[in-house]
Amino acid sequence: MKILTALVALLCALSVGAVLSMTSGIFIPLVIAWFMLQIFSPIVTLGEKIKLPPTVNLILVCVVFLGVCYLGIRFSAAQLAELDRILAAYRPKLSEMIFNTAAMLQIPPEVLYDINWLGILRQFIRDITEGVYAISAKVFLIVVFFILMLLEAPFFHSKIDMAFSESNSTTIKNIMSSISSEISSYLSVLTLIGLATGVCVWIVLAIIGVELAAAWAVLAFFMNYIPNVGAVISTILPVMMAVLQFSPGYIQPVIVLLAVSVIQFVFGNIVAPRMLGSKLGLSPVVIMISFLVWGTMWGVSGAVLSVPIASIIKIVCENVPSLKPIAILMGNGRERRQT
Repeated sequence: MKILTALVALLCALSVGAVLSMTSGIFIPLVIAWFMLQIFSPIVTLGEKIKLPPTVNLILVCVVFLGVCYLGIRFSAAQLAELDRILAAYRPKLSEMIFNTAAMLQIPPEVLYDINWLGILRQFIRDITEGVYAISAKVFLIVVFFILMLLEAPFFHSKIDMAFSESNSTTIKNIMSSISSEISSYLSVLTLIGLATGVCVWIVLAIIGVELAAAWAVLAFFMNYIPNVGAVISTILPVMMAVLQFSPGYIQPVIVLLAVSVIQFVFGNIVAPRMLGSKLGLSPVVIMISFLVWGTMWGVSGAVLSVPIASIIKIVCENVPSLKPIAILMGNGRERRQT
């Protein structure tokens, strides 16, 4: 019976995964909108504390949200165009570096002549640009879901009261309130840490003179949502840019590598654990599995959302007594058993 139950659970999980993959165009904006709602919830709470009218509070949050979306789209488009220009300008140096590397590895030069390296890079940039525009096309859905969730929020508790008995509704509201509070706190702190990381990376790269310093800083901000893997990605790319820009010199690339690595280590291994605590700590295996699963289903968006989704699942399991063993198994093992 246990084997049969496990097989049914596995089939259900695979079915849900297939549905989420096929309907990613709907669920990705929905999930992003819900995450944004949790991040912007302090603004909603502040408006309620200073007794702003609900309509004014809603308009304020929507204006801030739309402003962030607009600036993000404009910035991404400008940085991608700048990257294309930089690669065209550094084409001779890039070719020289490739052939020098091939000579060191004893690769025949004629093998490389047939490869259009600049074409490959520009195609890569074109693919990224198309991805950015695809995400931009989903902004409308994200905004719609975000506004609908804001409008729905004040009536959520009353709907729970009408749908369930008094004792059950109280329990459900307490669990949902705890989950919402912890998720909002987690995402808000993670966002602040990402902002601090991005600002520090931007300052260091701007002082050294690395091209696209602002773009690498924004990358570091988003990669902050993907522990371990994100730090590696947001460190390697600016180092590669520094190698291309300052070649044949090596001092600046080494400084970039050391500086960005120190920033990532400080915020990822010292600041984040102190601010978030070990309560939301996830097992490295869970992080990697979540990264691979959601990245496979939803692409880049899924990779960025993978760890927050895993953290939310862990929070939900922690607040439901019957699911608490799953939360413990998902943890990093540092939680102390409560006596």
